[in-house]
Amino acid sequence: MAKATIVSAPGKVLLTGGYLVLDRSYKGLVVAADSRFYTIVRSISDVVSVSDKPVVRVKSPQFLNGLWEYEVFASDVAQITLRPVESSQAKNPYVESALVNALEVAMSIVPTFHAKLGNGLEIQIVGANDFYSQREQLAHQSLPLTTESLKSLPAFCPTLTNISSVHKTGLGSSAAMITSLVGAVVSHFDAVQLPKRSERPTEGAASDGMRLVHNTAQVAHCLAQGKVGSGFDVSAAVYGSHSYRRFSASVIDGYIEKQKTPASVPSNGILSVIDQPSNTWDNEIEQFALPPRFNMLLADIDAGSSTPKLVSQVLAWRKANAEEAQVLWSKLGAENSALEMHMRELASVAASDINAYNTVVDALAKENAALWSSSLPATNDGKKRRGSPIRDLFMSIHQSFQRIRGHLREMSDLTNVPIEPEEQTRLLDACLEVPGIIMAGVPGAGGFDAIFCIALSDAAREQVEGVWKSWTEMAVAPLLSRESNAGISRIESESDVPGLSDALHSISEQPTQ
Repeated sequence: MAKATIVSAPGKVLLTGGYLVLDRSYKGLVVAADSRFYTIVRSISDVVSVSDKPVVRVKSPQFLNGLWEYEVFASDVAQITLRPVESSQAKNPYVESALVNALEVAMSIVPTFHAKLGNGLEIQIVGANDFYSQREQLAHQSLPLTTESLKSLPAFCPTLTNISSVHKTGLGSSAAMITSLVGAVVSHFDAVQLPKRSERPTEGAASDGMRLVHNTAQVAHCLAQGKVGSGFDVSAAVYGSHSYRRFSASVIDGYIEKQKTPASVPSNGILSVIDQPSNTWDNEIEQFALPPRFNMLLADIDAGSSTPKLVSQVLAWRKANAEEAQVLWSKLGAENSALEMHMRELASVAASDINAYNTVVDALAKENAALWSSSLPATNDGKKRRGSPIRDLFMSIHQSFQRIRGHLREMSDLTNVPIEPEEQTRLLDACLEVPGIIMAGVPGAGGFDAIFCIALSDAAREQVEGVWKSWTEMAVAPLLSRESNAGISRIESESDVPGLSDALHSISEQPTQ
């Protein structure tokens, strides 16, 4: 079997910055999840082909009919066209956009591109179970919606449906998939160097490779979506957890417009966009990690929302009510910045005195966060005693995030958009009743489809999962995803990822009809 190139990219959770992250005036705080996509690329070594052109075969064992085959046509000006081998083949705009742009980058950079392409490429793509709701899989096996049930499922298990019908959980599957696919293709042609697992380079060849993959994946994602979004999800897939300020839409919207009339695309193609000087790509990345013992918990709610619809409604209201919106955006942006500052300060304190930090965490993990300030003993004159500086930071984080939730509910009321719906508010408030839960909220654009909690102890995690299990107003299913700082990475072998080989080798066993 031909040597494989394996590249992985993570999903994401936007803790703060929902809606505001679309505007360069504001930042978002995004945490990478340990749920990841994996793309495996091999050169087709046999000469038996359905075409005299190179062929790219893309397979996903997790979906019914999860096979897409394309003939590759390469022009003299580094433009790639894909033509489905079978005219009846369903379109897959995200895969197609990633392939075209990644191949064009490789063709523009690598002089031996055509020789390396040869007969074509065999590509396999899988995503961690948490990217997709496992309700149907659990029901198929008569298992309850519990963490234990989810852990019993094989890694990268089948979704029992086709790709157009799958129920996603909001972890950024399209961005993670596109990023891993772009990264794997350009790496396979040796057009870039990417970091190994656990590396987070800030300079050198791997850093340059990440920048090129980031810019290419942003272009591919925008082309697939038909619009220029904020890009935080692709950014997290490349750089891991960080605070993010978006790039100006003008960086790529001209190129995307020209794609509608290929003859107008410049002769240096995509490189004219993605390899501009760094001051043209004006996105801002500042690495971030949750403080020690901040454990992120996620849940899938069986009442999903359409994120594009929510966003368009909010932006329409903002445009029609500019002054009122500016006041709210400013308040929310300031509180988002304050929360980030408090968490960075807390992480710094932990690094300088971990014993004192752990002592405070041990105490707070046994108390309801709303009572942290009231549980401080009074002084002799009856005034409330201040806590330790560490304890004060914990209280500031909790209170700041509660104010963020309040501003989001205000946005919900003003826009008539369910950002934190009343049903979610009741669930989140119940989660915060659990001792040791410091934050609970709706990620990203909000809506009905997901929640997150930050727990300070295993006991808090177990108790909040008990709340979810007993909740009757909505069906709440835990996810196994946890926080992870890591971004895109190159994997040396299938055997380095538990369950990956089994999933890839099951392709031949999946039904195609």
